[in-house]
Amino acid sequence: MRVHALEASDFRNLSQVLLEPHPRFNVFSGDNAQGKTNLLEAIYLLGTLRSFRAAKTEELVGFGAEKARVRARVEKLGTQRLLEVLLQPGHKSARVDGKSARAAHYFGGFNVVLFAPEDLRLPKGSPSGRRRFLDRAIFNLHPAFLDEAQTYERVLRSRNAVLRDGGRPDLLEVYDTQLAQAAAPLVARRRALVTALVPFVQRAFERVTQTGLALEVSYETSFGGEVTAELLQRLADERRRDLLRGSTSSGPHTDDLRLVLGGHAAGSFASQGQLRAIVLALKIAEIEYSSQQLGDAPVLLLDDVSSELDPTRNQQLFAFLKTVPCQTFITTTRAQHVLLEDQRADFVVRAGAIERVSVTQN
Repeated sequence: MRVHALEASDFRNLSQVLLEPHPRFNVFSGDNAQGKTNLLEAIYLLGTLRSFRAAKTEELVGFGAEKARVRARVEKLGTQRLLEVLLQPGHKSARVDGKSARAAHYFGGFNVVLFAPEDLRLPKGSPSGRRRFLDRAIFNLHPAFLDEAQTYERVLRSRNAVLRDGGRPDLLEVYDTQLAQAAAPLVARRRALVTALVPFVQRAFERVTQTGLALEVSYETSFGGEVTAELLQRLADERRRDLLRGSTSSGPHTDDLRLVLGGHAAGSFASQGQLRAIVLALKIAEIEYSSQQLGDAPVLLLDDVSSELDPTRNQQLFAFLKTVPCQTFITTTRAQHVLLEDQRADFVVRAGAIERVSVTQN
């Protein structure tokens, strides 16, 4: 998978950017708040039609501009397409090869994997962050999952609103049924992904640490086989408690990704170095598994991760990247943090302007 050319107009502070990236490693250096992450966000938007930071479309449109545009010539499995996303406050549209495209026809031709500093807080962070990690990985492989997850969230918000409003029994019965039905595909997809990732994570963790410590990864859910029936019964049993709380107690929105190192919960007992190694192993596993499933390595976005890793983990990360034939976009405050000697293009980012400063090829 590859980005051949990228153009961004009035996307956040990127007023006019035109890039022809290197097929392997692209390093964007500069001070904070200059636009480095905005560039990765633009690429992520092209692959997912979503931002990994903003909740509202208007946040993506540059100050004083009426609209923003991001487009790129991309390639997957030898086929090239021109992808374009147009953004206006409250509105977003996509085009493929110059023609308007619905989400169902847009997705599938370009895949990205993001590795951001907040990912390094996964083991000690909240369960919601770990669920978000799983959901992003699933969506990258199964675009239909976005609709499934949004359906569940929409019904959950509606049910919670009814609970806070006193809880009309007739409405709650409708929302209970809808929520239980929407929960089943979420649990099934998350469980399947974690099961598939386990051997990849364990191999990657051993490569990174070489300690022999066992890392256990599992999807932690209170549901067994029949999610719809189980949740429907639980919602009925817990209705009084939910009314008192004003929120829904049970459902996949309470599930978690369980990480156990040497028999102990990683978030509570692992050292800082071990926590970094766990996250690195999770990301390596995601990249390897995605490449296997897609038949082509996804484009990798690294947002200033090197500054958060200790020197040993940083070396391990780039040693791994050299073995994976994926195009990679890397942001950093200091170019020397990026331990790559060749197959690399360097860019400097200043106030939303991007300048290519050097190219080294092998």
